[in-house]
Amino acid sequence: MDTRAQTIRRYMQALGDADYETIVSLFAADGTVTSPFLGTMLAPAFFEQLSRASSRNVITPIDVMVSTSDPTRGAGYFEYDWTMADGSSVVFNVVDAFTFEPDGERFTSMTIIYDTHPVREEHGDKYQQLAADND
Repeated sequence: MDTRAQTIRRYMQALGDADYETIVSLFAADGTVTSPFLGTMLAPAFFEQLSRASSRNVITPIDVMVSTSDPTRGAGYFEYDWTMADGSSVVFNVVDAFTFEPDGERFTSMTIIYDTHPVREEHGDKYQQLAADND
């Protein structure tokens, strides 16, 4: 199996296990995450926020895609059943698009792609609420 596909599968497994330490280890030291809610952040800071905002993650993989024209690109497509720290939950499909180091071992960036409207409409911005609660 392609190294990139293995790394993406490992990421999805770790996300489902809420193993944020493993997830962060899959990123280069200066790796970033671009989130529809939080903008672009260093991976450790993003996953710290996700950890604090979450109580449970259930990940159902749909597909793993790797580029045939650019060896530094890949994506994981999955259903995310997310239970937030306040006990509310939401289920949605998401694509995490990755850029890899040239060896395909670690991510240099990840862009999270999903329709945020239903999530915000039903639950508000949980990250913003979490930040306000911690001030």
